[in-house]
Amino acid sequence: MTPNRSLELSVRIREMMRQDILQFIEPVFPEEAVQAYEPTDNISRRDRIFNSENTLLTMVVTAMHEDRSLLNSVSIFQEVFHRSCEAAVRKQEEAAKKIAEQNTPTQEKRGRGRPRTMRPPSLPISKKKDISLNTAAFSKARGRLEQGLIDQAFIASTDYSNLNCVQRWYGRLVYNTDGTYFQMQDTPDVSEQYRVNKNADGTLQGYPQGLLQVITQHGTGLISNYRISGRDRSELDVLCEMLDDMPEHSLLLADDLYNCYSMFSLLLERHIDMIVPDKKGRPYRVIKQISPGDEIVEILKPHHKIRPLVPTQTFLSKITLRRISYRDPEHPEETRAILTTVFDDSIERHEIIHKFHTRWDVEVTIREIKTIMGINIARSKSEDMVFKEMGVALLAYNLVRKIIAQSAEKASFPPETDIFQELYSTYSPPLVDRKGRVYSRWSPGRPPNNHNKTERQSYSH
Repeated sequence: MTPNRSLELSVRIREMMRQDILQFIEPVFPEEAVQAYEPTDNISRRDRIFNSENTLLTMVVTAMHEDRSLLNSVSIFQEVFHRSCEAAVRKQEEAAKKIAEQNTPTQEKRGRGRPRTMRPPSLPISKKKDISLNTAAFSKARGRLEQGLIDQAFIASTDYSNLNCVQRWYGRLVYNTDGTYFQMQDTPDVSEQYRVNKNADGTLQGYPQGLLQVITQHGTGLISNYRISGRDRSELDVLCEMLDDMPEHSLLLADDLYNCYSMFSLLLERHIDMIVPDKKGRPYRVIKQISPGDEIVEILKPHHKIRPLVPTQTFLSKITLRRISYRDPEHPEETRAILTTVFDDSIERHEIIHKFHTRWDVEVTIREIKTIMGINIARSKSEDMVFKEMGVALLAYNLVRKIIAQSAEKASFPPETDIFQELYSTYSPPLVDRKGRVYSRWSPGRPPNNHNKTERQSYSH
């Protein structure tokens, strides 16, 4: 397929999603995982209007809109609620039809007494009324939504078993990792651990900032795993928390931040391969030369004390790596090098170089994910709601990625030709006030604080 044809397809899908995003999200929404979730408090939930399934689906659809105000979320919830009620009515009609078939008269002799009447269960009156535009109920529903439910839905969104576009590289699943920072609201409910600036007396100040560390799947662009932490922690430490979920003999692509002795030792111990750029001036000893610019080298353990990434990590006195040097096509006068734990001689050096340069952050980096999904500044004002907001946004990103992958299968062009920006480009810079708070251009204005409200009441009296 030509680039013009693929762009035409992506623009057409984008226009349809702008008209009705819900009809595209519902088929890929992990409804079974949401329904199978068991609350941690083991309390039986009554059948609410703002139940967990409808609330989560509304939050996912809202994350794809430019207007993310509570009023717009309630409008989206009305559509979600009406569709769920229509589905319940269809089930009720099917149940009534089955009961009618069971009660058809037969030639058998009927027993004594009145014939038993069987009626299908009727819908509650609350399911037949319109939803109020008051945002208080939906705001409380978001607060009741458990983080475990969002995590379970996100894990279900990482399932790629029904996608045929996932390609292995010499039998290896390929992943990318990166971390980025995002700004949080300066509110009392945000923990002090997210502040990074200090005054002269050592007190913390400035806007709170969080660290978002992700592992993305090479090819589909799905986010396989993520963690949220404060800026006081290193990306290496946060990544180590996610390595247990990576399959053995997979390949991880990263930047030069992850090129350290501790990370190489840990990945070799867990049988996970990695390709990273080499740092200039690193001493090494050549053991074997495979071809010009392709060598097996030994790197000695540094003399300074090495900080272990996990408590039980041990270090060898030296590690063996494969070092590949090449000329930079954009700057022929410069020589670059990469280090990898892929020692297979059948994989030639140019294939490893090409694989490293086609890593996903060249096409869609985590910073672009953060910008496109509008999570560079978190809107939530409490720590737990920030975690929910980020989890829902990344869940929405995975669902859109699945739509892209499925359309790519039908259109017969590879997912490496990324069309995410063309398909989903509703992002515009957020509106931020002097205190770093995000607000909507559709908002009639911020409500007065309690102090002004008390003064106004005193004046009225």
